Amino acid sequence: MKKVILAMLLAVCSSAYAVSVDSVRGSTGFVERGNSYGKMIDVLGSPDSSYKHIIHDRDGWPHKAITYSYSLNNVRYEITVVDGAVYSINWER
Repeated sequence: MKKVILAMLLAVCSSAYAVSVDSVRGSTGFVERGNSYGKMIDVLGSPDSSYKHIIHDRDGWPHKAITYSYSLNNVRYEITVVDGAVYSINWER
């Protein structure tokens, strides 16, 4: 019985994860990877929060990045901007 309860608990807890997406729809348009920081702000407005960090490219070179968090229609998005352009968009379930 304990194993069944543990299995059910793990199944429920594993339903929250992040998925990489190509675009986010805002009130006035879309934000896609490669768009500028300015377009992101124009379409989505000011973010709920942000944090600075370092990411490394395929060659191992470090780049300054800022990840912005948005809550749109009860869904949380994290958009990472590197060198003034949208680098990645993650959708959290």
